[in-house]
Amino acid sequence: MKKIYKFSTTLLLLLLTAGWSWAQYTVSGTVTDDRTGEPLIGATILIRNTTTGVVADLDGRFSITVPGSQEAVLVVSSLGYTSQNVNVSPNLTSVQVRLREDATNLEEVVITGLASNVKRSNLANAVSSVSAKELVGTTNIQTTDGALYGKIAGANIRMNSGAPGGGVSIQLRGISSLSGSSQPLIIVDGVYINNSFQRTGRASVTGAGGANQDDGANRLADLNPNDIESIEVLKGPSAAAIYGTRANAGVIIITTKRGSAGKTQVSLSQDIGFATPLRLLGVDDWSEEKINFFFPEARRPIELERFRQAVATNTFVDYEDYFYNNTATLSNTRLTVNGGNDRTKFFISGNIAAEDGTVRNTGFERYSIRANVDHKISDFIRLGVSSNYIRSNTDRGFTGNQNNTGASIGYNIAYVPNYYDLRRNADGTYPINPYFSENPVAVTDNAINNSLVNRFIQAFTLDADLYKSANSFLRFQLAGGMDFLQNTTLVYLPEFLQFQRGQANPGDVLWGKQESFNTNLQAVMVYNWNLGRVNMNSQAGVVRLDFKNDGLFTRGRGLAPGQLNLQQATVQEINQQFFSEVQEAGIFLQQEANFEDKIIGTVGVRWDKSTLNGDPNQFYAFPRASVAFNLANFDFWGSKTTFSALKPRIAYGETAGPVAFGATFTPLGGANIGGLLGSVVSTQIGNTQILPETATELEFGIDAGFFNNKLGLEATYYIKNTQNNIQNLNLAPSTGVNITPSNEAELENKGIELALFGTVVDKPNFRWNSRVMYWQNRLNMRRLGIPTYVAGGFGAALGTFLYAEGVAPTTIVGTPADPNNPGGFTIWGNSQPKFNMSMINNFTIAKNLEFSFLLEYRKGGDNINLSQFLTDAGGTTKGWFEDDNGDGIPNGRQRPPAPFNNAGRWVQDATFLKIREIGLYYSIPKNTVIQTFGNSVENIRLGASMNNAFLFTNYQGYDPETSTFGAQAIANNVDITPYPTPRRVFFHITIDF
Repeated sequence: MKKIYKFSTTLLLLLLTAGWSWAQYTVSGTVTDDRTGEPLIGATILIRNTTTGVVADLDGRFSITVPGSQEAVLVVSSLGYTSQNVNVSPNLTSVQVRLREDATNLEEVVITGLASNVKRSNLANAVSSVSAKELVGTTNIQTTDGALYGKIAGANIRMNSGAPGGGVSIQLRGISSLSGSSQPLIIVDGVYINNSFQRTGRASVTGAGGANQDDGANRLADLNPNDIESIEVLKGPSAAAIYGTRANAGVIIITTKRGSAGKTQVSLSQDIGFATPLRLLGVDDWSEEKINFFFPEARRPIELERFRQAVATNTFVDYEDYFYNNTATLSNTRLTVNGGNDRTKFFISGNIAAEDGTVRNTGFERYSIRANVDHKISDFIRLGVSSNYIRSNTDRGFTGNQNNTGASIGYNIAYVPNYYDLRRNADGTYPINPYFSENPVAVTDNAINNSLVNRFIQAFTLDADLYKSANSFLRFQLAGGMDFLQNTTLVYLPEFLQFQRGQANPGDVLWGKQESFNTNLQAVMVYNWNLGRVNMNSQAGVVRLDFKNDGLFTRGRGLAPGQLNLQQATVQEINQQFFSEVQEAGIFLQQEANFEDKIIGTVGVRWDKSTLNGDPNQFYAFPRASVAFNLANFDFWGSKTTFSALKPRIAYGETAGPVAFGATFTPLGGANIGGLLGSVVSTQIGNTQILPETATELEFGIDAGFFNNKLGLEATYYIKNTQNNIQNLNLAPSTGVNITPSNEAELENKGIELALFGTVVDKPNFRWNSRVMYWQNRLNMRRLGIPTYVAGGFGAALGTFLYAEGVAPTTIVGTPADPNNPGGFTIWGNSQPKFNMSMINNFTIAKNLEFSFLLEYRKGGDNINLSQFLTDAGGTTKGWFEDDNGDGIPNGRQRPPAPFNNAGRWVQDATFLKIREIGLYYSIPKNTVIQTFGNSVENIRLGASMNNAFLFTNYQGYDPETSTFGAQAIANNVDITPYPTPRRVFFHITIDF
């Protein structure tokens, strides 16, 4: 009986096993490029509505087992190509799939949150993406933020100056804070990095004022742009709400390059080039007639004598040309190694960038090494690690503002006539400058303004598949990282300089040492499952952020000759010492639902607390919700030949901006009390009830595709309101203090963003891809909460900014007085542009030749041009002695508008058209490469390019995009003798082994 039982059981198991074997079939095939026929390595083949999938091998081949005996649909996709649905069945098990390039990027996968990404065609927000090719594929860009110009709709980007090493301010969708910087949060491979404009001390030593006039670089300049794979920009709260407290000004998510399985690939690139000034204004010539007009009678004899001597010796000096019009040498060397297998993949890169400045003794060097490693620990656990060490050395020189020290080239030469020679004497000494307090030649040759940065960025991601079935999976992700930044700054004015010799303690040095250490850690559970025909993606997680900053600035005056050591200074002082520690924690939930790529919805919420807030233990909630309808995916749509896609979308979200460190505390100042050291209470009292500045945004949009998605359109309208903007509230004198920070103001930003893009021409030997973007923003102060006031710039006589309800805080006002206007002054302009446009074009000719260019047009947006104020005062403005209206008074003495003595003289339209990038590249045919080098070389690419190629503007300055206060949210359009923007020309060669 037992034998019969065993036999029956065995037979039953065999039958079940056979049945299971029969209820499946294997599909095999290849995936190739529809245009070139080349295999698409790594293409993904997924059985629709399941988690079962494979990737194509080095020859584009694949094989996948389909469970059951029914028909199925394979979704075949590859990065940069339009996905394709392929029907298979037991009778159709061999397929040949040809994918077309995705001209509209609808198939692009976009990172949208802490542990989420979505196909662009399903996005419910206007998230801008910049690929590696778009970022640096046309030309070599010195810094990552500088590579974003004209590539993000809704971004207003400005430079501090054209000095080497960057210094770029990015505002997304207008102004988010009246007192903060309105700079977006930057995340690199999941690490919250420091992108602050760090103090150098230049403004202190030169007397210019606060650190906001240091002309420093923001720290995104440290990152090698060529290491970047993609950049996603969450421009407003509706997209960035999942990032909570630090996302008021948007979020920029940077993903660096990773390794891929297959043959190890080695690539060596060398860029060599030069830079010259993009634009110089010229200087006015002098004559005896002009000297007699310009100088007072007592001064004329000596000036006439100097002029006649210059005529006799032909020693006229064009100082603008002498200081700025120098040819700088540029070099960028890159080596990358990329490869791996199914278990371990790696990407290693090294970069040396060495760029001189167009001003002598200025320049920028960056040394970077990166190692990104992905390892599959088991079939269920994956680890990704990113390590990046950077060392940069920057000499920015002395430009911009100053106060009596003369340590600014442009400020100084504004007052020096071209007939007086300040150049170095044969004996090594420098002539005395009788027109200003310093000889700028001596400053340029001997003074130091240096910043040395050592930085280490480390990121990791650990993914564990806790559960997986045919239709669902549960994944745990632990991710985090650290950003350690050390910045050593040195500003030095030697004791033998003209101004220093007149001081009680000649020779001035300021050493700075700043360190920041940021860490972040997040743990997320992701559950993907199906609810009928709806795919659900559920997320829950926690976040911890820690930020630590230390700063110490020490200053010495009365230096021993040739010494920079503080111990060799007569007067030694601690100029500033600063410590800050901030801890933040957050919890977030998010639910995504996708009904067959037809209706896609997301709801989520994040709760954050921060030690910066008045109540460090209170959690603030930041909800978000969005929905998109892919109408073309519904059955009623019909033919997609002409109208291929139409997606209306709507999104809402809330975010916050961090309270400034110390706002909750009342500072104590050191004091000498009866010969003893003591402390006194500041006139500003802390506010323990302070709240974070918050923002809400409602976004509407329509995305459309035409002609089989060869042409695409994105249109977005947004309304972003910021509340609880912090303002200083004046207190009654009886309180014993003057002001306290308080949540008072409300701002409203409304804007439009449009983009039209696609393949204009697609022929076998010619392809033209183009993208045209348009964006505008309108700003209004809905509530101020305190009395109307003016602030920013250098006072009403030269132009300042109006803070009043119903008026944009970017409104420029100044003399003469006008009691009919809020604030009591005449309104002269607005620093906010009326609109921006950009156009990107890429042409591929005969498959081997590529030509591309990027141009940007900015309409409106006024600058306060105090550079011309200075050159007019010194009589050196080009055309100063001309008389356009024929009234006998030179132009330099009566700038319009009448009556020629008001602030409107310096408020100028900053409209411009700039051709930012031009590139021409040729890839040597592979057959030629193989015949010449055999199998040792795979590809050789040659090219030439330009960055900041041409500028067209009526603005009377070097560049309408530069500003002394470039990092500020408001007043970031004040022009004071900046470092001229360089035009950069490169020649390129890349060899792939």
